[in-house]
Amino acid sequence: MFAMVFVLLGSLMIVPMLTYAQVVLKAGRTQSAKADRAEAVRGSLRVALADPGKLYSACDGSGLTAATALASPDLGVPVQTECTTVAFKPELNPEDLRVAMTTTMAASPVPQGTQGSPYVNNGNLDPALWIADATNTSVGNKIFLPYLPTHGLNHPATGGYMMPSWAGSCRVFFPGTYDAPVNIVGNVPTFFTSGVYYFESTVTFGPDANIVVGDGAIEGCATSVEAAFYAINAPSSINISGIGGTFIFGGAGRLIVTDGGTANGPSVRFNSRLVDSTDVGYKVSQGVSIVSVNGIAVGATSSSDLDVPTLIRVPKSLTESNPGDAVAPVDSASTSYKPSTLVPTVAPALPPAPIIDIQLTGTSTSTFYVPGYVGVPQGMINIQVGPAVGSGKSVQLLGGVLAAQVVQSVDLPADNQLGIINRVVQQTFKLVARTTSGSPQMMSIAIVQVNDFGEAAINSWVTTTP
Repeated sequence: MFAMVFVLLGSLMIVPMLTYAQVVLKAGRTQSAKADRAEAVRGSLRVALADPGKLYSACDGSGLTAATALASPDLGVPVQTECTTVAFKPELNPEDLRVAMTTTMAASPVPQGTQGSPYVNNGNLDPALWIADATNTSVGNKIFLPYLPTHGLNHPATGGYMMPSWAGSCRVFFPGTYDAPVNIVGNVPTFFTSGVYYFESTVTFGPDANIVVGDGAIEGCATSVEAAFYAINAPSSINISGIGGTFIFGGAGRLIVTDGGTANGPSVRFNSRLVDSTDVGYKVSQGVSIVSVNGIAVGATSSSDLDVPTLIRVPKSLTESNPGDAVAPVDSASTSYKPSTLVPTVAPALPPAPIIDIQLTGTSTSTFYVPGYVGVPQGMINIQVGPAVGSGKSVQLLGGVLAAQVVQSVDLPADNQLGIINRVVQQTFKLVARTTSGSPQMMSIAIVQVNDFGEAAINSWVTTTP
């Protein structure tokens, strides 16, 4: 009797316990599968966010309702990843857009391919009229005449510095003063580390040259940090600052971009110059890619405005740290500059060499891309393309142009843009990764702000069931 009672009571307890254990095990498997699938969709977004620069490029063509598919890693669970653009930010607010194209020389025409609004008094017979509309800071509807930044007085090697063989084929340059010619030809990738470069002689980017100036959205063969640590025999003073590069031309300094009449054209691309607002000495180079030292020398220690009656009038260059004068004895301070000698002349004197000279006369594919400001008010910009060979050639000066005159050939580059295109520099993307089969269905959603040069910030991130 006792045995029967014991068996009866035991069965009443064991059956519910077995049922409970079965339910717990089933729930555990479900939660484990849910956790695995949730981690798969999160992992897919982590992979997408691992390289924000590539994410920016991949999602650039998406829209609010037009999604772009992204590659999904193999995490053991089928996952589909896509992005849409929910917001974007241009470089400048519409009300802050400076004058897009200014030519200072009397009777100088507005060049073909001008983007944005040209200055209303371009080519006016009063060559000083434009000065009243110029400011030393970038202001909406004004002509930008920037201060000159500080530059290093050291003289880095004009042939650059090679990276170690393990870093691949790569030549790097460092900011400083270059008073001898720089000549880059051939297909060795070349990277100018971020900072301010001052040239008093000719810089030539010739056939097959592959040039990237400064860190940023366009990747070079190295980064500034890699060059600083690993470049062979790098100078003791590297002068790296900010992001992107600024080229300053004084004395006989000028830039030549040429294919030499060959089928091997150069590729020259600048990254936008970005400088922290607290970086005294360099912050005035924010958004500036190429400028000249303006005025004429007076003795060895001073300068004055350039004034060629009835032809051109240009104020002398100033610096942020020495607003009275940009010119000083060569050994006195890092603000020492020499005014450009490549200034317009009155006939019968021969015209000067252009301060920016683009000569693309061969059948090559060539690129000259400058997203920042170009300010050479007493120098000429020359764009020459050979007859019927404009296809495949691109000349883009997109941050605003100030020059004495822009001279163009009859034939133009297929992509000919001079002035201001208010580039989008930040986009907000909605990233969605979702499982495509099996159960339970999981979805991970992130709202991410990404800058064109690769910085990212995550605004929100949730993982849930659809």
